[in-house]
Amino acid sequence: MYKNTSLQLQAQKDMITELSAPVIVLFHSVGLLPLIGDIDTVRAKLIMENTLHQCAKKKVTQLYIDLSGVAVIDTMVAHQLFSLIEALRLIGVSSTLSGIRPEIAQTAVQLGLSFEGISLRSTLASAIASDLKLKKV
Repeated sequence: MYKNTSLQLQAQKDMITELSAPVIVLFHSVGLLPLIGDIDTVRAKLIMENTLHQCAKKKVTQLYIDLSGVAVIDTMVAHQLFSLIEALRLIGVSSTLSGIRPEIAQTAVQLGLSFEGISLRSTLASAIASDLKLKKV
């Protein structure tokens, strides 16, 4: 009885972990990472691990990271996000950040964070449309 409960709990934990940072394949080798809710350092670490694993597994080469559902990030989480983008680049995945809310933009400026070298778009729709125009898909 305890073994089944333990297995069920582990399966539920695994599902929650995967759902906290789902990489959704939009079309051939293009993925979306929609982030919503509060992101603390523990969740940021899970996002890093899961995203790298899922992008490699799903053969994603372009990833849109949409932050429109994230109200606040702190310095540590912002650095984790930059680390994720760099780690993705190292495995051959180019990233585009979209949906940066005014509150996050203001915090980033106050913290002196630089988005230099990172592809940014105001909305997910504009990010995808811009890339489709460039690639003439």
